[in-house]
Amino acid sequence: MRRELSAADVQSKFEASGFQVAETPGNPRSLEVKKNGFTRRIELDASGAWIPVGHPLFNVRGLDCELEDHGYQKFWYHQGKRFPARLKDLKALHDFEQELRYLLDLKSLYHESLGSTSARTVYDRVEGRPDPLGGDVA
Repeated sequence: MRRELSAADVQSKFEASGFQVAETPGNPRSLEVKKNGFTRRIELDASGAWIPVGHPLFNVRGLDCELEDHGYQKFWYHQGKRFPARLKDLKALHDFEQELRYLLDLKSLYHESLGSTSARTVYDRVEGRPDPLGGDVA
């Protein structure tokens, strides 16, 4: 059985790796970790393991943005504003997520190891074009 790490233990572990760590107001079982413009919230789950919650955010022009996939390109998205995601940003996001998972002693899943996963997916479909998978076009 895995020993439950306290918030202070986890904070020390992340700070030793160059992360900034802040407590989440009102939730002692939650921390926010930041590095290289990326932010991710982690929480202590029922089994005593610290796990990432939600999707990572990237600070673009002072806005905390989620990654949005349009099929042909990825964007940083914040309340209706979109900024094109650059290759170096996506590589940095991948490195951030890998380091976070390593420090939390979590397994990397196949699709996460291939690259970045998006918080939002928005694919344009040509109206009236048949769906190759047999579904109705909305």
